[in-house]
Amino acid sequence: MFATSALRIANAIAGVELQERGALSRTLDSIVFPWSVREQQDEPRVRPALAVLFRIAVGPNADYYAHRFVKYERTGRSAPSWHWPAFALPTLWAFYRKLWGYGIACALLPVAGTLAFTVFDFGIGDSSLAWWACAALSVWLIPGIASATCANTFYYHRVKRLVRQAEKNTRSAETAASRLLKRGSTDIVLALLLGVGTLLFVGSIIGPRLQLAHHAHGMRVKLEQVMAAVKPLQRQVEADWASTRSIPQRPDYRAVRMHQAYALVEGVDLNPRNGRVRVDLGDAVPELEGRSILLAPAVDAWQKLRWLCVPIDIPTAYVPAACGR
Repeated sequence: MFATSALRIANAIAGVELQERGALSRTLDSIVFPWSVREQQDEPRVRPALAVLFRIAVGPNADYYAHRFVKYERTGRSAPSWHWPAFALPTLWAFYRKLWGYGIACALLPVAGTLAFTVFDFGIGDSSLAWWACAALSVWLIPGIASATCANTFYYHRVKRLVRQAEKNTRSAETAASRLLKRGSTDIVLALLLGVGTLLFVGSIIGPRLQLAHHAHGMRVKLEQVMAAVKPLQRQVEADWASTRSIPQRPDYRAVRMHQAYALVEGVDLNPRNGRVRVDLGDAVPELEGRSILLAPAVDAWQKLRWLCVPIDIPTAYVPAACGR
């Protein structure tokens, strides 16, 4: 029924075009917007045939798209706008509308967000909830917003290109409409097959990488807690050096042993000769068992202590930012 109505409208427009050719054909073959909304007398005009061809090229939900596309034609630019289907399911929507390249780009955006989130340290802290919130922001929300705001613009340029191809080498609106109808505006079956397959493939990339990144985040948090537990020993070294330029000979380990992170530690030792603090990790976390952190004091040009953190046999992904990661 949609195809029949579209052809009837196209035939009517074509008849008007043939009857009114002549000196006034350009004027009659256009829609002139009302004076109440015209700011200038030379306001751009949109051919009625073009508006109908837009609707045929779009197919379902033509009212939503054709109204915007005609506005884009009138203003001469396609401004970003919000599109809910492209936000919720961008790849499926793009494949349904036969925007193959845009659909692939929408599928790759979460992958890019995952890579950026897992490679760079954004200083999230030790909260697991904050970590997952930032992961959702990078992997889902930002890519979804980008897809939704650009969807109408990309689809407009695609439809406009299709209409130009349909009108090529013909002056008949009926012929152009027939060409568009033969092409088909949407493909729900192929959209589901390709869309679901693409999403599963992207998920197989994103899921394991996020799991590994979250595990590494947990390891870094535990090591940061261990480093916080030995802070009292570092303060003792700093205090003795500032007052007597010496290293504590009888360090007090009580504050270290009272810290909750001491459960992860097998042993802590402050070397009275050079002030180095060595932390040996226990079996509470199997990935860290038998590994160590060395905190070495160094005197700068102003005779102040600066601490160097040296991870011993600890994987780079587990090393916290405070230890030179």
